[in-house]
Amino acid sequence: MKRSPLGLLLLQSAFVLSWSSGYIGAKLGTQGGGAFNLLFWRFLLVSVCLGLFLNVRLMQVSWAQIRHYAVIGFLSQFAYLSCLYVAIQNGLPPGIAAIIAALQPLMTAALSTGSDTERSGGWQWAGLLISFVGVAIVIAGQYGQSGQGVGLVMYLLPLAAALGLTLATLYERRSLQKNDAGLVLPLFIQSLLTLIGFTGAVLYTDTLSIPSDPNVLISIVWLTVFSTFIAYLSLWMLLRVMTATRVAALVYLEPPVTLVWAALMFGDVIYGATYAGMAVVVAGLLLVRVKRPAVACTS
Repeated sequence: MKRSPLGLLLLQSAFVLSWSSGYIGAKLGTQGGGAFNLLFWRFLLVSVCLGLFLNVRLMQVSWAQIRHYAVIGFLSQFAYLSCLYVAIQNGLPPGIAAIIAALQPLMTAALSTGSDTERSGGWQWAGLLISFVGVAIVIAGQYGQSGQGVGLVMYLLPLAAALGLTLATLYERRSLQKNDAGLVLPLFIQSLLTLIGFTGAVLYTDTLSIPSDPNVLISIVWLTVFSTFIAYLSLWMLLRVMTATRVAALVYLEPPVTLVWAALMFGDVIYGATYAGMAVVVAGLLLVRVKRPAVACTS
């Protein structure tokens, strides 16, 4: 399937903006409520909408599919979002969280041990190390400039989130389903099981409440429509016209977009060390992308 250059550009823009919107929606919603409560209502709304859309097709779901997508959902949604939202709720700027979490594609590339085209070499590990140095520069500059209002643990949570998403990606590559389940069914299974997880989280932390703050209500709809439906739809459509590697490269546009967005919307300050650290991260990315063994591959 081919798209016009303008159509592809619009689709790529929708992808970057929708995935960046998750960080913005997280800060908007956690300012007036708990992270787990926000995520509970988000996935309740997502699950209901997808369940109504799927209707009778849910009767065709197998236990193998449920087990498969349960693992992916736990790592890529429950664990990933829990770490990010808790960090942002406790004062970590969305743009900084986006920079740290954007290490995920590099972590995936470094830890891939499958085919010859995926296997990591010295250049991949060097690129990952350089990018980690870049993230360390961002964290050190942010922590030094803003004081110790945000604990260092909060800077490590997005890194844990990236690791969870990396493990989910590697697991999915090693356990491909025989039949393509499409987009909606896997997303529904993952979201429903994630909802069960966040139900346990809000009950355990005693933070379950009916949202009344306008910002929280807006955030729930925002995260459902833009950060879930449009985000996953744009990802699915891009993977039909672009290679996975090129789509993953778009992830590195999320941090600068999120930084500017948060600065305009919340007044977040962008420090010089942030720009320097991002430049080092990009250098690591270029090392991974450019210094590759010459192999024959098809796309």
